[in-house]
Amino acid sequence: MVGENKRYRAYYDRLLDEWIERFVMREEPMMLTAAEVDLEHHPAREFQPARRVYAWIRYPSQAYLIRAEATAWTDTAIRIWFFEPKIKIHREGWVWRSAVRPARPEEK
Repeated sequence: MVGENKRYRAYYDRLLDEWIERFVMREEPMMLTAAEVDLEHHPAREFQPARRVYAWIRYPSQAYLIRAEATAWTDTAIRIWFFEPKIKIHREGWVWRSAVRPARPEEK
C-alpha cells in the first residue's frame, strides 16, 4: 500500500493484540453462589429505593473496594449492582454482608 509505514503498523498491531488479550482474558468477579446465598432458607428482601454502599468485590488475583447500589438483602448477604468502568459493563451479584458498608449521605 502506498504511504504505509510498516513500523507503525507493527506497533498498532501489537496494541490491538494486547487489547484483545486483556478483553478476552479479563478476570471475572467472584460473587456468591446460589448455595452460599441460600434464598430458600434466607429469603431476600428488596431495598426500596436502592442504597448507595461500598462493597468489597473479589477477583481471582485481588479484591477491590467499589461503590455500588445495594438492591436486596438476606440475613447473610447483600445483592449489589455496580459498574465496571474498564470494560463498561454493569454487573449484579451477591456478596457477604460483612463485605458491605453504607456510603455516607454526602458521598454521591
